[in-house]
Amino acid sequence: MISPQGGVSDIILQFALPASTGSNYTNGALSSGWGYALINRISIRYGSSAQYFWSGPQMWLQNVLDAEVNPKVDAMLQLGGNAGTGAALGNAQASVYLKLPHSMCRAQGKPLPFPSDLLVQPIVITVELFSPTQIITNQGASAPFTVGPTALASAQLQVKQEMLTDSSDLLARRVDMNSHAYTFPLPYFCQQETTVAVTSDANNSVNSINLTGFRAGEVKHIVCWLTTASTSTPGSGNYQPLSWVAMSDIQLTYNGEIFNRYDAGSFQLWNTVEDEKTPVVNGLVQQTFGSVASTTVVAYYARLDLAQVNQGYDRETKLVHGKPKGWACAAAAA
Repeated sequence: MISPQGGVSDIILQFALPASTGSNYTNGALSSGWGYALINRISIRYGSSAQYFWSGPQMWLQNVLDAEVNPKVDAMLQLGGNAGTGAALGNAQASVYLKLPHSMCRAQGKPLPFPSDLLVQPIVITVELFSPTQIITNQGASAPFTVGPTALASAQLQVKQEMLTDSSDLLARRVDMNSHAYTFPLPYFCQQETTVAVTSDANNSVNSINLTGFRAGEVKHIVCWLTTASTSTPGSGNYQPLSWVAMSDIQLTYNGEIFNRYDAGSFQLWNTVEDEKTPVVNGLVQQTFGSVASTTVVAYYARLDLAQVNQGYDRETKLVHGKPKGWACAAAAA
């Protein structure tokens, strides 16, 4: 809970696991970025606003989209929790950046702090976490990991708050907010993710997904990421939600009109030429379920645009319209 006072900017979470004692981490392993995997759900309410929700993997994806270049993406992955096995998990730490509507992990084009002094009620942030045993991979057997710690050693939320030298310059002191309203511009706003089960493409099957019911505003792009069923269940002993598999053929249509068509994985090239980074996360260490081994993999995501593409240096200051609200679209992936 953040009281109305000054400008609220970046917010991070810091996690630490308990020390290794006896056999509490035997056969246990964590993949890179485990701090994001530890998050079940995040919600925020600005004063008396509506309450908005995001999952941990969705929070990570937004940071991937906001980071300017790939080296920054890869660094944030490791800061979000280095991979480890066995006793090395004792005292492991993770730092997670909270991508909220008012902030983003950018140095170039960073949004101004949110003027919380204009609110009459506090900003309420709720973070729901999994138990550590729900996100630890069991390398010893094909069963959930149960012998590890059920609680963290510590968890902190740190807020960067910016204050004026003279509080008499605060907007709330100079303007009667009973007769005025303040509009805070957002570069974009992500809805809660939509999860859809798809089938394997071993038999050249095509999965059609219909998306409807978008909230107010305009839709600029849709971002897709694909996880395997074996790594998407918390508490299974193999929960690795940041391990995204490459997609092959993707097509986005709106009322029959094709907006995006990416054949044979060509989304990687299209997304690369339209941004300053490639649509991948490098150096993700994926642990092996039921076997004492680990693999370094590349995680893929695909951005499907419904508006003119903005270059990285002006996307925070230039308004580009997308598709209006109240519409439905269909995406097909093979």
